[in-house]
Amino acid sequence: MRTLINPTSEQLLDSPESFLKEMGEAVMIYVEGERSERTRGLVTLLHGNEPSGLNALHKWLKQEQKPLFNLLCFIPSVSAAILEPMYKNRVYPGQRDMNRCFFPPFTDAPGQLAEEILELFEEYQPECILDIHNTSGHSPDFGVVTYVSEAHEALVSLFSERLVITDLRLGALMERSTRRCPVATIECGGAKDQTANQIAWQGLQKFIYQEEVMQLEHGHHLDLYRQPVRLELKPETTIAFADSYVIGTDLTVPSQLDEFNFGAVERGTLIAWLGGSACKQNLKVHDAEGADVFSRFFEIKGNLLVTAQPLKLFMITTRPDIALSDCLLYAAAETEHEVVDT
Repeated sequence: MRTLINPTSEQLLDSPESFLKEMGEAVMIYVEGERSERTRGLVTLLHGNEPSGLNALHKWLKQEQKPLFNLLCFIPSVSAAILEPMYKNRVYPGQRDMNRCFFPPFTDAPGQLAEEILELFEEYQPECILDIHNTSGHSPDFGVVTYVSEAHEALVSLFSERLVITDLRLGALMERSTRRCPVATIECGGAKDQTANQIAWQGLQKFIYQEEVMQLEHGHHLDLYRQPVRLELKPETTIAFADSYVIGTDLTVPSQLDEFNFGAVERGTLIAWLGGSACKQNLKVHDAEGADVFSRFFEIKGNLLVTAQPLKLFMITTRPDIALSDCLLYAAAETEHEVVDT
């Protein structure tokens, strides 16, 4: 991993893309603050196809300004991002998803990098950590945390008014959150959404310059979405995105399904057209304990996969590779949605 301490504008080159190509591997950046008694942590580009956090960080670093407190930054998935065409690959081909590697075993290359990042966080002792992402489909901004706390809500509120609380455990960085050092995932919106870079930029400046980032302003409220599940597909599933069923596929997803991101959908909403006698076996929905809860959230009517109850859908992808390697979407029961005033 390359290390830069208080980098100059010249070291950062003219663009995030040229900077990544020059680095060629994961990067740690440390910037001394106006005040040195506290440190804040930042991770971005854990996935090589999610550049909004990187764009915001590079833009700020080019200004050669000091943060209020020390800033410790990591840019892990450089090797995946610089594969042509840039920002297409979520992970480096043949390797594990970096954001599934933050718990043992740390035996492969992504795991070893995750372990090194965790060791450096332990050494520098940040008071909090942000992990900035994009979604792979069109989506509004939101945050994700593993439990509710004022610190988590305050960190997410720097960027968004939507907060997902998940009990699913996948090996993500945010699962390392503690009371001493809360970790929040920020989803700035789709990688191709016009507003995503601006959301990342505005939120990052608050994180860098605001005196207190873990205290929620009185009267501030967030929309909370609890205990989502993932609609996962078996790797051998054939999938297409189209406006009608594609002959020969196991699953054809409406091409505009991502328009439902964070929208409320009624029972019976079409999720996909199914083909083949084994189509049900290609679909998996499990809760945090590993129990099969498919029938609580979805049902099959003829060759249609539809919602079994009113739901909130989010993180809907429109990329077949991500649908197969990660999941097609997340869903939360509409009854799990609430607005909390603080």
